[in-house]
Amino acid sequence: MWTVVGVALVVAALVAAALVKRYQGSSGGSSGSPSSTPAALGPHSVGYVGCSNTRDSVTGYHAYSGDKDLFWPSYDTGGGAIEKWADPNSSYWGLFDQQVARYGQPSVVWVELCEQTENRLDTYAEVQELFANLKRHAPNAAYYISAINAYDPYAGLCAFMGTTGQGESDTENWRDGAVAAGLAKLGPPMGPLTSSNTISDGCHPSAAGERLLGGQLAQFFDTL
Repeated sequence: MWTVVGVALVVAALVAAALVKRYQGSSGGSSGSPSSTPAALGPHSVGYVGCSNTRDSVTGYHAYSGDKDLFWPSYDTGGGAIEKWADPNSSYWGLFDQQVARYGQPSVVWVELCEQTENRLDTYAEVQELFANLKRHAPNAAYYISAINAYDPYAGLCAFMGTTGQGESDTENWRDGAVAAGLAKLGPPMGPLTSSNTISDGCHPSAAGERLLGGQLAQFFDTL
């Protein structure tokens, strides 16, 4: 009798294990999960959210020799600070949707956090709202997040970063918070931009700066 019971228990355990495995296989790494690993990427399968430096980085990516052409062609995200993307009715989401209409739903979205401290201080709550909006516009993508590109010197080169470099430190902290919260995977560190590879405003990359940033994107995303 005990042998029969023992066999029954073993069979039940095996059935339960099979069901768990089947469930995990259907839900683990599901579409839209920031922790999921994207399938093999094809041309124009990587979208992006950010500001003018984000756009310029993607321009540099497409000029990078040997890139895999994974990113969408550059579209105008100039001025796209965090609070703009946190607004579900922002015109930036209309521009994002135009790219989706042209190239299809992205497999990956790169988010670069941009704060213009001389105009407005952003918040981590707005970063969370950005991702809630992104989830509605690209629900099946894997998300990668970067802080704004570094500057050297840390403070004093780009006015948007503030006199103490708050625009860098804020976005670095919020990037780390978003990764810890499972909103996105850690994206590439960008920069640094210096006086020798920025235009006269000290904020935006020159052609040399674009090549630097674009190469960093290629070295990260082309090897996923």
